[in-house]
Amino acid sequence: MRELIVATPVDAVEFNDVYRNTTGSAGYMACNNIYNRVVLNEWYDINPHADLATHWECLDGARRWRFHLNQAARWQDGTPLTAHDVAYTHTHAKEMGYTGSMFLDDVERIVEVDRHTVDYHLSTPNSGFLVLLGNFIFAHILPAHLYEGTDWSTNPHNLKPVGSGPFRLVDWIPGDKVVMEAVKNHWGPQAQIDRLILKIVPDRDECVRMVARGEAHVVPQDTITKDRLHLLDGATHAELVTFEGPGMALLDFNHSRPLWQDERVRRAVAHAIDRAPIEALADPGVSYAWDHYLLGSTEWAFNPDAKAPAHDLGKAEALLEEAGVTRDASGRRGALRMYYMDTFHGHRPLAQILSDALDRLGFDVTFDGLSSVDWSATVRRDHDFDLIIVGGSMAPDPEITRTKYSSTGKNNMAGHRNPDVDAAYEAARRATTLAERGEHYKRLQEIWARDTEWVPLFWYGMYFPRTTNHFGFSDQLGWSVPWWHWGRVRPTA
Repeated sequence: MRELIVATPVDAVEFNDVYRNTTGSAGYMACNNIYNRVVLNEWYDINPHADLATHWECLDGARRWRFHLNQAARWQDGTPLTAHDVAYTHTHAKEMGYTGSMFLDDVERIVEVDRHTVDYHLSTPNSGFLVLLGNFIFAHILPAHLYEGTDWSTNPHNLKPVGSGPFRLVDWIPGDKVVMEAVKNHWGPQAQIDRLILKIVPDRDECVRMVARGEAHVVPQDTITKDRLHLLDGATHAELVTFEGPGMALLDFNHSRPLWQDERVRRAVAHAIDRAPIEALADPGVSYAWDHYLLGSTEWAFNPDAKAPAHDLGKAEALLEEAGVTRDASGRRGALRMYYMDTFHGHRPLAQILSDALDRLGFDVTFDGLSSVDWSATVRRDHDFDLIIVGGSMAPDPEITRTKYSSTGKNNMAGHRNPDVDAAYEAARRATTLAERGEHYKRLQEIWARDTEWVPLFWYGMYFPRTTNHFGFSDQLGWSVPWWHWGRVRPTA
């Protein structure tokens, strides 16, 4: 039997990311292999690829998008996949505020034109709409015949999924492994391996050692960081794939709290950050201490002049005094709570660096890493924090950042309310050429920097130890499949 073993540190929670996103977990990765999206976009290619839709049309000046679905598509129980599945999944997710609605805030209605054609009607033109449907797994489509009329939170198919992808779930042993097998006679590209195993190994070092020893074939993102590179030394059947990442780690403020509504306080924090310790985390050519508001790889939209404030403790102190955030008799200014998502283990050293910087300003900072589920509750739902270190993609199109930083964004967990930011996003959506859109995004970065909306910290590097005995990973296929999709991977020996 041809097997592919993925060593990963974070167990599954469930297998329905359109209901509740569990980024980086084994369930998240499994969903990339069990389900399909309408279209596909990956980090390094702004052009969409076919998935459930074979082709699509931009209509009414980008206010309506029509998708023609593959008429051969079937659910794993044999039921035909139709426009009703697509319309139901995204309409219900939007009505209920589930994760799948995160990029659908400008969708007014979804219309089933016929059995295999669906129209998304938007409230405003959006020339970047395709990337919203294709870039993340939580846009995947669910089987309406198994979900319609049910409470998604308790639907048994969250744990026993019936997808449309090339793998079906056959076993999940919590704390041990998730096992999937290839769907026979799949309607789309047939899986090139028989069994896909996500092996749960909480020790991130051990995940890497398993690839080095030949006990696993690949380790997913953020399990290996710069300080783990030596663990592959001497491996003869494995390679380390590295490239500049699609996103950055950044510091965001809880704008719903009065303290952080004062731009002088936000700017003071930015001035307090010494980037030398961050630079020590970098790996030139792969990752960087980063003070720009967009990645340099997004050349068509990058504004090199929009930068975070430079390190200057004197200015930081003066700004806080001016804002009335003064030291008490003991020299302290108060307590702050900061979180990062524990899945992104590389955020922990950044949290320590920021805590040290704020300590020098007189703040007592406590910080902790949260699981995906706890992050959703504490940060996204309750907004119970002062500061967060946020990761995530900014490529291939800045439109995917709108959900976090526009006033009406579904993932606006930090409470941003900046009309100039909203106007820049709106103008970029209405523009019809990439050059025009790029100019509006350059203006957006200028506003972010002017108002210290958030503080850029680190441009990720991507490190992937994997076997040299297999071929068909996303980067080897021109990013035409999701990074966590392994249906095209096949043994070469």
